[in-house]
Amino acid sequence: MDSPEQALREAHAAEVEGDLNLAESILRSACKRWRREPEFKMRHGKVLRSLGNERKALKVYRTVLKAHPHRADAAIAAAETATSLNKSRLAESLWGRALSVGAPTDVATVGLCRAIWIRGRKEEAWERARSAFVHGGNSSRLLYDFMSECSPIIGTNVPELDLLETGEFNDESPSIDSRRELTLSPATFSTDSLESMAGITAAELVAPSNEEIPPLLADELEQPQVDMSEIGQLQISKETRTDVEIPDDLLDFD
Repeated sequence: MDSPEQALREAHAAEVEGDLNLAESILRSACKRWRREPEFKMRHGKVLRSLGNERKALKVYRTVLKAHPHRADAAIAAAETATSLNKSRLAESLWGRALSVGAPTDVATVGLCRAIWIRGRKEEAWERARSAFVHGGNSSRLLYDFMSECSPIIGTNVPELDLLETGEFNDESPSIDSRRELTLSPATFSTDSLESMAGITAAELVAPSNEEIPPLLADELEQPQVDMSEIGQLQISKETRTDVEIPDDLLDFD
């Protein structure tokens, strides 16, 4: 291994081939040789967990956190490993740390609430999850699923999941008469999607029409008829108006 890049390539190739022991050996040597590279330790911890050695993986992750306290991925990996080892107190601390250093809010909150729930503080876990869920616009599927698990024990209904925010529309969603639980069936079109949307096939588009279209300037077209009967009556009424007698004193203002 002449360079860190070569070590990573060799470790990755061993993982792809299924030889986790070789990958662990390569990464362990790389961690000792390049101590300032946290990526080797992160990959080493992942391989250790795959091999079932989670205690050693937790130690590796905590070493990364000690040197790089603001790495959210290391905090999440350490918290997940502590949860797998049933170290609830440590898991609660690590999940809180992950939440504070910028880990995804729903992921870290669910992990923290699970640790609190395991430690017996069920109401606190429920309230934390519900508050984070509502604050996030009722759009987190992770928090919704966690509260769905806890709801029968707590005896409280789960807040509605806003499917318009999550973009999840399927038949498996709970049917509640609310805008939040709107279920839409996705539109499906055949290969010729334009025909499907237009409601007509390509053959019908190119087929000659049986109806003859008359020419626009044809002589036989029926010309619009204009009613001229009122013209004579208007002339007569004008003529009769001249017969009206005008008084002589019409213009006298005295």
